[in-house]
Amino acid sequence: MEAVKDVYNGWNDDGDLEEIKKCPFCGGIGILQDNGYEQSEIDPETGAYIDMHIEEGDVLWCECEECGATAKATGTPEEAIANWNMRAE
Repeated sequence: MEAVKDVYNGWNDDGDLEEIKKCPFCGGIGILQDNGYEQSEIDPETGAYIDMHIEEGDVLWCECEECGATAKATGTPEEAIANWNMRAE
């Protein structure tokens, strides 16, 4: 069984965020992105892995996994998804 992709990248733990629509250009999967990062913490004396430092981002946007299309970046996941899901009439 194939694992389900977390298109919210951990930003939807409580399940309250709006569904992210497919890309309006190619129909690909839209994914919520942020400017955060993950960095391994290494013991300087032994070189052994200690832990993973995760820094959440403060700029969020949605991006198509297939064609790379993006929507306007913003400061909240709700606004980023709304920007992505907006469609021309």
